[in-house]
Amino acid sequence: MNEPSPAPKREKKPRPERKKIRLRAAFDRKISMRTAMIACVLCAAIAFGVTLLASRGGFGGAANYKMAKKLAEVKRVVDKNYIGDADDAALQNAAAAAIVSATGDRWSYYMTPEEYQAYQMYSANEYAGIGVTLQVGAGSNGLKIVGVAAQSPADKAGLKVGESITDVDGVSVSGKTLSEVQAQIRAKVNQTISFTIRSESGESRTVKVDCTVIHTEPVAFEMLENQVGYVKINNFESGAGAGAIKAVDSLLADGAKSLVFDVRGNPGGRVTELVTILDHILPEGDLFVSVNKSGKETVTTSDNICVKVPMAVLVDASSYSAAEYFAAALQEYNWATIVGEATTGKGRSQTTIVLDDGSAVHLSSARYLTPNRVDLSEQGGLTPDVEAQAGAEDSELDLQLEEALKVLK
Repeated sequence: MNEPSPAPKREKKPRPERKKIRLRAAFDRKISMRTAMIACVLCAAIAFGVTLLASRGGFGGAANYKMAKKLAEVKRVVDKNYIGDADDAALQNAAAAAIVSATGDRWSYYMTPEEYQAYQMYSANEYAGIGVTLQVGAGSNGLKIVGVAAQSPADKAGLKVGESITDVDGVSVSGKTLSEVQAQIRAKVNQTISFTIRSESGESRTVKVDCTVIHTEPVAFEMLENQVGYVKINNFESGAGAGAIKAVDSLLADGAKSLVFDVRGNPGGRVTELVTILDHILPEGDLFVSVNKSGKETVTTSDNICVKVPMAVLVDASSYSAAEYFAAALQEYNWATIVGEATTGKGRSQTTIVLDDGSAVHLSSARYLTPNRVDLSEQGGLTPDVEAQAGAEDSELDLQLEEALKVLK
């Protein structure tokens, strides 16, 4: 007989390490609490740091911090309570423009990204358009065409001075500002635009015109009777300095015995362009004096190479900035006779600061003085040596130019 097999032994299962598990759970909770405490301390430190930086000048200082809080509060009020739909971009641009405008400086302003792009083109003596100069017409006549650039798309399409634009791409211009219509046209650069044109006799026609980037020359010149060289400087933007030098040298090479510089209606421009032409004309000495916010004076001087012929400069109330400075410098050097009307007086130079979104602030950042240290703003503009009023708009006789020619005789 076989012996019965012994009963199988039961294996002992290891007991769960409950104590260790409990210890690990407690340890994890301790870590979590410690992390949370560290996070709270860090948040508090960051908040304290932000407040401290704001109060001690960080982020633009405490005043800017308070302003930002107030603007945010106003925005929250609008969002919560305004019954209509407010456009965030419009609100943002309006707020930015209002801040700059509230400085009270007429020469400082805010530009939207689109306006800044147009400003850059203008500074380069370029613009997007069709080549017409417009003004608001009377009644329902739309925008009156008062100028057509030669060889421009408008000129090639047959648009004439005296006609009016009543519709752009089928949309009436009635009730729109000139700047709104110009912006509508600029937005169609490299495209063809349909215009409804009304003639002076009241007849309407539809004309298609290409909108393109047009370059304009800042300086034009010609030889008048009695060997008088006439130089018209439309602005002091890009290329004006070189253009004026070319005009002067060409006229002198052709036998000019005297020069008339016409800066009427000139809105000014870049200091570099102004100094370029002044350095070419004037003798050795101070040309331009700039004074920054801290009162530091920077002086630009001229060499001893100059142009020595009788000169006159035509100015009017729309001769701003670099234009009136140009006349003032020649007057102070006794280098030219100033003829025309008193200028407005702008003795401040601006810096354009581009913001993160492509918009920009054009801000007065320095004042400038004439070579004799005269502030044209404080003086109230430049007084001409010979005062002469402009003739009637419909007259072909330029009375101010005629007066300048008399002076040169």
